[in-house]
Amino acid sequence: MSIKLFIICMTSVFCVGYVSGDYCYNDVVGACSPVGGEVQNCNARYGAFKSDELLANVQNYANTHILRSFQFLLMSSHFGNYEKNRAGFEKLYRKMSDQTWEKAIDLVKFMGKRGAHMNFRYRKEEIKERQMEYELYELASMAKALDMQKGLAEGAHFLHGEVTRRKEHDAEVASFLENNFVHQHSEIIRELSGYTNDIKQLIGNQPDPSLSLYLFDEYLQKAI
Repeated sequence: MSIKLFIICMTSVFCVGYVSGDYCYNDVVGACSPVGGEVQNCNARYGAFKSDELLANVQNYANTHILRSFQFLLMSSHFGNYEKNRAGFEKLYRKMSDQTWEKAIDLVKFMGKRGAHMNFRYRKEEIKERQMEYELYELASMAKALDMQKGLAEGAHFLHGEVTRRKEHDAEVASFLENNFVHQHSEIIRELSGYTNDIKQLIGNQPDPSLSLYLFDEYLQKAI
């Protein structure tokens, strides 16, 4: 009798545990019942992506990339006009615009892979800053580009921290951010900071830095 009772108890515990985890299965059973229903849990969202807060942060990060891509494109167009005629700077900012755009696409694809959707209208309220100016001189534009890239890097660090601190530690999301954003940002920021300091030294205390800027622009054309 005691053996039968033990078997019954163990079977009950197993069934309760099994059913409690079958959210999608329960949805399907409910939807196919005479009463009908929805299958809300039959999606690819799991781990950290079950959190609507994290999803909103990823959507905001993707939209920030789209915005920065257009801003870099405006900077590129400015240096490509007949007055500025800085083909090297134009090439650099066009490359950064394309790279940022591709990263936005990668984020959207990753969200789709994890069963989420992209809200292109969602943007977090940011601290009010000066009105963005894109018709800048060479040194100022390089400094602006550096600040923009640092902002994107800090955004990736914020998302990575959100993922690793959660109870549902999501290794894939952390790996995706590290391989596609964190490591590449460090290289881009190092490159831009070097360019900024090089320009500052070239034009420092010169009454007419035109030749120095021309030579640096020629260098950018060959280096990029």
